[in-house]
Amino acid sequence: GTGLNGTRSGSGIYSWGEKLLPAARYGYTPNDYFETGHVYTNAVTVSGGTDKNQTYFSAASVNSDGIIPNNEYDRYNFTFRNTSYFLKDKLRLDASASYIYQKDQNMTNQGVYSNPLVPAYLFPRGENFDLYRRFERYNEGTKLMEQFWSTDMEGGDLRMQNPYWINYRNLRNTDKKRYMLSFSASYDILPWLNVAGRVRLDNSNSLYTQKLYASSNTTITDGGKNGHYTEARAYDTQTYADLMVNINKTFGEDWSLNANIGASINNIKTDELSYRGPIQENGLPNVFNVFDLDDTKKRAEKTGWHDQTQSIFASVEVGWKQMLYLTVTGRNDWASQLANSPESSFFYPSVGLSAVISSMADLSKAGISFLKVRASYAEVGNAPQRFITGVNTPLQTGGIVSSDSYAPAVNLTPERTKSFEVGLNAKFLGNKIWTDVTYYNTNTYNQLFSYDAPPSTGYKRAYINAGKVNNWGIEAVVGYKNKWRDFSWSTNVNFSMNRNEVKELVPEGTRDVAGNLVTVDEVNMDYGGYRMKVKKGGSIGDFYVTGLKTDDQGRIYVDPNTNTVTTDPNTWLYGGNTEARFRLGWNNRFSYKGVNLGVLFDARIGGQGVSATQALMDRWGASQDSADARENGGVWISEDQKVPDARVFYANNGNGLSMLSHYVYSMTNVRLRELTLGYDLPSRWFNDKIGMTVSLVGRNLWMLYNKAPFDPEITASTGTYYQGLDYFMQPSARTIGFSVRLQF
Repeated sequence: GTGLNGTRSGSGIYSWGEKLLPAARYGYTPNDYFETGHVYTNAVTVSGGTDKNQTYFSAASVNSDGIIPNNEYDRYNFTFRNTSYFLKDKLRLDASASYIYQKDQNMTNQGVYSNPLVPAYLFPRGENFDLYRRFERYNEGTKLMEQFWSTDMEGGDLRMQNPYWINYRNLRNTDKKRYMLSFSASYDILPWLNVAGRVRLDNSNSLYTQKLYASSNTTITDGGKNGHYTEARAYDTQTYADLMVNINKTFGEDWSLNANIGASINNIKTDELSYRGPIQENGLPNVFNVFDLDDTKKRAEKTGWHDQTQSIFASVEVGWKQMLYLTVTGRNDWASQLANSPESSFFYPSVGLSAVISSMADLSKAGISFLKVRASYAEVGNAPQRFITGVNTPLQTGGIVSSDSYAPAVNLTPERTKSFEVGLNAKFLGNKIWTDVTYYNTNTYNQLFSYDAPPSTGYKRAYINAGKVNNWGIEAVVGYKNKWRDFSWSTNVNFSMNRNEVKELVPEGTRDVAGNLVTVDEVNMDYGGYRMKVKKGGSIGDFYVTGLKTDDQGRIYVDPNTNTVTTDPNTWLYGGNTEARFRLGWNNRFSYKGVNLGVLFDARIGGQGVSATQALMDRWGASQDSADARENGGVWISEDQKVPDARVFYANNGNGLSMLSHYVYSMTNVRLRELTLGYDLPSRWFNDKIGMTVSLVGRNLWMLYNKAPFDPEITASTGTYYQGLDYFMQPSARTIGFSVRLQF
């Protein structure tokens, strides 16, 4: 729709005007907004020493700027390590220190507020975008440089601003300094008995600031006309220590024993203090400090927590004739998150058995050079979130907020996962062909849910342990490698699949804090017209969307008088599941006289996702689909139903989350993930004193198949929910890199 004129309508500028002649078109597309990103990586390592002492030092840097203007990331790493041996090599001391400094600017996730992609994508195609590249103009009245942007382009609830103003005058910066110290010592009491201890300290402090300059949208500045400022300082510390006794002994020619017994402590603290608010009216515009904020709107927040886990653990592996191994482990954790609960600790064991069949019998006649089978059962315990075993009542200026209080989780038990796994490793034809196959089945119990507490309890919300989720899957890889004189080739194909089912939400007989029976049929997580639903018989990843009003036959209802459709916010339609049905990868490595070529293809098959970005672009008339609808005389909503007025049809999108059933896409995709070409220069060119490798690396080069209007492999959220939702996410990038590696 790049040739469509923009016309003002309501509170925004849309691309719904008459089609322009080619000579009158500006030809804007969002590609005109993006820049070419760059990443520069440099590293140097130095190591040396004797048989009694070795020293290692490395320094590395990453400097990058993204495809969005004024988005930057820099990181600098320094590491020093020294290893020494004493007392006839019985005592080994290992000390290391690392320092990391990183800073980032304007990291963009997704959503609409303060996201420059929203105005960049929705900018009317018939307008001149170049006029707004100079994003600020001097205002003689205020004596300030102010945002240059039409108020008509704010887009109502979207609160759009000039994208370059967001880039350069809505600044978000994080500076983080992190240092890590580590020390370990081990002593060989006997040739087969060893005692070892480790201590690791990991501390960091960060400063986050957000500077919103005067003339920014007052919704995001909390009404402030002189600007808005946020400053947050966070301090994080982690101390880990363990002590272990290690046994590695053989008995005769047949038996071996490998055992580890120990204890550990993991101590984590975080502390954050933040101030945020608009600059006061009689203050200095665009002078950002916490002392110039409006006292009536300023917010100060103090957060922090302290977690500690104390553990004892043991592992024993018994081997017989290097062909049969039995492994048993056990661990008990005392987690501070379980304080004041009936179970202050949790124990989880595992047992595994593996057998090298090719050592037990001659399989060479069958072409098998190596065959190993394995099976294991394991349990894992996880502590719940902190602060829920006691009364939680928010505290604000003026007192407590009892209406938001949570009841203490008095019957809390740790989440537990029980898993079973079997697999095999095999090699054929003199190790030229190999395979690794694994089947797993896991059940997770005692997941944590919150629900509306009965009024008689005096609390608004309460927690219960409930739920049982089953996961099973297969992971397999098969490979081949061979060499013909100077030419070698290795290839492998990997396959993975996972299925999950919610077996149970709340077991019968579960009671709440007041002793009443609790029944929960489903748990919903809503994001506008997008809903993740967890219910018995369903799967994690199931999502539902709002759609159009239907008739008694389930067909989309078209009003015969107005020839339009309407959305039905009370009807949720099953959209699909965001998880892939299975994944495939094909990796190839070729080598010939120092030339190395690598080719990696991968595929995701199945899974559905939703694009609210496409919905809003359709509503604004800024998409190719909306242009095609105008060319075709309307929008086909079924094989025999058509809405003639495309603009009226797409207006049902509202804020982009109102008609999402129309924007569910398959996330199946196939791509050339990586292509590498390298050359090892002959060392004789450098008198055998230098080794040099030059490489060309390309990633995400070619999308062979993808029907979704976004990259399905970009993660919308790192949590369990809200996967597969594209809401103005950054597009994926094709990268081409060059590297030089020197060895002295």
